Amino acid sequence: MHTEPLFIIILAFWVFVLQSKIKHLEKIVYGLKEKYREPLPKREAMVEKEMSTPIQQKVDEVVIQESFEMSEPVEETLSEVERFKERHYEPPKTQVHTEPSVLATWITNYFTGGNLLVRIGGVVLFFGLAFLVKYATEHSIISMQMRLWGIAVAAIGLIVTGWRLRDREGAYGQVLQGLGVAMLYLVIYGASKFYGLLSLESAFVLMLLVVIIGSVLAVIEDALPLALFATAGGFLVPILTSSGDGSHVMLFTYYVFLNLGIFIVAWYRSWRVLNVLGFVFTFVIATVWGVLRYHSGMFESTEPFLLIFFAMYLAISILFTIKHPYEPKNLVDGTLTFGLPVVVFPLQVSLVHLFEYGEAISAVVLGLVYAGLYTLLKNKERTGLLAQSFLALSVVFFTIAVPYIFDADVSVALWSLESAAIIWVSLKQNKVIARYFGIFLLLVSVVVYPESVRWSGMTLVEYLGFLIVMTSTMIAAWLLDTHREMLHRFTHYFIYLFLVLSLMLWFMSTPSQLTYFADDAYMLTAIIGAVLCVGVVYILKWRLLSVSLQGFLFLGGFLFYASKNMGFHFYATHPFEGFGLWMFIGLVAVQYLLLSLYDKVWTYVKALHLLTLWFVVSVLTFEVHYHVVQLHAGESMTLISWAIVALIFTVLLLKFSKYLGKYQKTYFDIGAGGLLLFLALWEVRAFMVPADFLGMVYFPLFNPIDLMQIAVLMLLGYWTFKQSTSWSKEGMVQLYGVLAGLTWVLLTVIFARYVHASQEIAYTAIALWHSSYFQTGISLLWSGVAILSMILSKVFTQRILWLGGFGLLILVVLKLFFVELANSGTIERIVSFIVVGVLLLLIGYFVPMPPEEKKRAVKKK
Repeated sequence: MHTEPLFIIILAFWVFVLQSKIKHLEKIVYGLKEKYREPLPKREAMVEKEMSTPIQQKVDEVVIQESFEMSEPVEETLSEVERFKERHYEPPKTQVHTEPSVLATWITNYFTGGNLLVRIGGVVLFFGLAFLVKYATEHSIISMQMRLWGIAVAAIGLIVTGWRLRDREGAYGQVLQGLGVAMLYLVIYGASKFYGLLSLESAFVLMLLVVIIGSVLAVIEDALPLALFATAGGFLVPILTSSGDGSHVMLFTYYVFLNLGIFIVAWYRSWRVLNVLGFVFTFVIATVWGVLRYHSGMFESTEPFLLIFFAMYLAISILFTIKHPYEPKNLVDGTLTFGLPVVVFPLQVSLVHLFEYGEAISAVVLGLVYAGLYTLLKNKERTGLLAQSFLALSVVFFTIAVPYIFDADVSVALWSLESAAIIWVSLKQNKVIARYFGIFLLLVSVVVYPESVRWSGMTLVEYLGFLIVMTSTMIAAWLLDTHREMLHRFTHYFIYLFLVLSLMLWFMSTPSQLTYFADDAYMLTAIIGAVLCVGVVYILKWRLLSVSLQGFLFLGGFLFYASKNMGFHFYATHPFEGFGLWMFIGLVAVQYLLLSLYDKVWTYVKALHLLTLWFVVSVLTFEVHYHVVQLHAGESMTLISWAIVALIFTVLLLKFSKYLGKYQKTYFDIGAGGLLLFLALWEVRAFMVPADFLGMVYFPLFNPIDLMQIAVLMLLGYWTFKQSTSWSKEGMVQLYGVLAGLTWVLLTVIFARYVHASQEIAYTAIALWHSSYFQTGISLLWSGVAILSMILSKVFTQRILWLGGFGLLILVVLKLFFVELANSGTIERIVSFIVVGVLLLLIGYFVPMPPEEKKRAVKKK
């Protein structure tokens, strides 16, 4: 089916529609000119009349109404007029103009600006001539020489005519010259490929001549349309005249000359559109040909062209930065700088994949090329940013070379590295679209690469790929964070996302490689990762990463406990099993290193000091408990193992906290206070345990469990006394009350243990309650405690001590009447009543209730 006439009809219809719109716009403009051709005073009078008439009528109505209703205030009348104005005259709404894209503007200007018909006609004529050459090839109508000579003469005529009309508006002459240059490409290519009228050498010479002519004309006339038209036409010639056969050497040689013309123009003019056009045409066509036609036997005739194209566009990207007239002076063409290696390296890999270490050698060579360019350009003002880009690319290719040595596919890793480079350049040049593209590409690589890796038995090469993706993700997070002021608020979330993803990739991959060295692979991964992060923070001065390290203790502690199955085997946990001791030492050492380095950076540094202390105590407590359980030393000793470490650390803190500098009060008040809270809870739990230390005879007060509980109460008392300056009076009274209550209970428990050991009564609340021996003993014991409290109240003149002792005596009396009275016939009950009664009489005589504090003060006065 012949579709060319259909395209021409559609194009003609489009031209007709555009011309109709232009005529309509001209009528509107003409009408506006006629309207505003009247004198200015007359127009102002008309506008004033139009605006004043309704208002004046309204004012007249108000005046008439005022003559009948004189009581209405003037303010109401004026406000009514103002409301009328607001209701009838609204200010015009402002229109918001949006800037169209550069590409859309260029296409619109090409087909609507200047001479519209000549531009469309040039495109149509070029396609028609191309189809004519193809048709003439298939149907011998005119001799080949005559056809080609005719097209050549027409092309030269167009070039000459365009030169003579080069100063005409609408780039008329430039379009004609570009069409003529493209037609010359068409003639030479057809004469050499299809008809054999020109030898390969002659065709090359003629093409070189045409390239020079087109480039010189474009540079002299400073005509980008001429260069674009000639270049695009030159690239389209092989496509439009293709018959499916022919030599790829001829094709790529032809493209070499076309790109040579682009290079010549780039030497004198910084036309980025022309550079990108040639780049896209060259590598798209080369890639399509490679997919459809290439085989390993063509390597020697294909590799040189790939190297030539790479060298040309690498040089063009450098020329653009050196010679462009734009601001900033160090502007980099990111499309060519980073797009060129992204396109060329996969093509190179497809060519050399059959050679041993071909990919690795190619990556190393590219790394050396970019490293050499960095060395040459780094000290120049205009090429500083470009040199840094080349340095980044050299690092990329050196990194890629390592996995390729081990036969690994790192295409996804290449995406991640290139995306990080794109983000970097986009931030340097403030290119929003490129930045979002780099972010999207990096997210794709982070998702795709782990899916392509075997989780069981990960190889070293696969792990290196993980490191590449992880490093790229962390670099992206750092770049975005250091340019935070340039980013939209929504983009800020990508900073934290990339940082979290980099840590996840680290923990997803590294433990598989560390299982050969330690059982606690995840714990070792956390320690090594923290040390590496410290190095990164030191080099990059990255505050966000240093702040993020505040979570190291939580992550490390969780991994340490999880590796020991502490949640499932709580009473049989052995933290130092295997490499546990070394992991614990490493974790604590790194944590205190972080606390020292980031003391002025971290927000929660005091809280982390305390949590680190309590974490150390908890781990050591589990370890001591494990070993005591292995000794089968009895319930009381097992319980003591839960408290001995906390007790020792509490003593050390209360004694040596003064040497802890500015954290002295933190460790003394909160650090030791937290441990004492744990010990107080342990004290309550210990009340329920009898003294069964390895079957030894029980001696009250002189046995491990009693001594341990007494020591805890003494430490609680000392710490409470030291808090007198920090707590309120009411708070101190409550603390002393809790301490007194625990002391009273402990004395009762010690006596209960003695009764249990000496009278062979079960150590249960019910058995002891029904023991008359125990009931008599605690009555006497509680009475003695009450008397001591009352005596101390007189010594220290503390009314509350007397009230406490008195309350305890009341409790004893109540117990006598409700408990002992039920069995008053026994000797124990009789002794209880007599002794307690005598004590009450003596207390009432020798230790009366102290007066209140106010009365005592008045008496002193």
